[in-house]
Amino acid sequence: MKRVLGVILVGLMAPFLAWSDELQPFYIEVVQTGSAEFTLVVKAAPGQDSQAARLMPPCAPRSNIERLPSVATRQAIEYRCADLSKALVVQRTTEGVSPPALIRYKRLSGQIDLYYLRAGDHQQTLKAHAPNRGSFVQYLTLGFDHILMGYDHLLFVLCLVLLASSWRRVLVMVTGFTVAHSITLGLAVLGILRAPIALIELLIAVSVVLLAVELAKGPRPTLTHQYPILVSSFFGLLHGLGFAAALTQIGLPSTDVVWALLAFNVGVELGQVGFVIALLALGLVTNRFIKVEAAWFKLGRKSLIYGVGIVAGYWAVDRLLSWIS
Repeated sequence: MKRVLGVILVGLMAPFLAWSDELQPFYIEVVQTGSAEFTLVVKAAPGQDSQAARLMPPCAPRSNIERLPSVATRQAIEYRCADLSKALVVQRTTEGVSPPALIRYKRLSGQIDLYYLRAGDHQQTLKAHAPNRGSFVQYLTLGFDHILMGYDHLLFVLCLVLLASSWRRVLVMVTGFTVAHSITLGLAVLGILRAPIALIELLIAVSVVLLAVELAKGPRPTLTHQYPILVSSFFGLLHGLGFAAALTQIGLPSTDVVWALLAFNVGVELGQVGFVIALLALGLVTNRFIKVEAAWFKLGRKSLIYGVGIVAGYWAVDRLLSWIS
């Protein structure tokens, strides 16, 4: 019977595995290099199309200036735009559901504007005139969006909440995780601490697997159950490096480095706190209307834990293969 349930669970999780891989975000950079010249750079994850975006008329491509094979494929194309009074429009060239994309627009003046193209959207208009929003608001929004689409980070937080047996333990574990990843995020972005991005992403997936294993085995006198803040803080250091990897790809404005870094971290925390509150609210509703001692509820909880482990295990193997290939 357990084997049958295992096969069913794997089958149910298979679409999510494929979906999570397809929806890895990619980065689009538009750099104004002259009065009417622009360079469009697309940085795509392995398996994604590096030519998945273009500038729409009145901009026309001049030449393909580079294509660099690496861990993330990179494509850069020069454009000349005939009418700069109109806003620039970035359009996807792929059909179907496209992954989310972060667009970084660097103007000739040096100002950086950020835009977020959500999954499934096909066009983004870059304003002809610099928006009034400061870098703090831009990076705050960016951090908030990043944590909500960072499924590995969210699954880790889910495991922390499931491991906690009380509100106090939830607060302690999440606080330890928050403080730790804030430290490594700052150190890494400021260039004080460096680590291979591929290795960090692999270890983040492994951290979720390890917590899922702890949950599957149940309460035991282990380090995780006896000293939860140590475990959440240790893994928080890794996750902070993961946040830093995303922020490093985007870049920070040279005039507001500290403010942008602080804003990004605050955005991450707001998204994380919102996720934890939603989980706790769901737990309260469950305890009020459902008998948690019921056999079917225990089976459902165990299925959730195994599902998290399967997804994280898939990520770990996939990232390992990408790292060593």
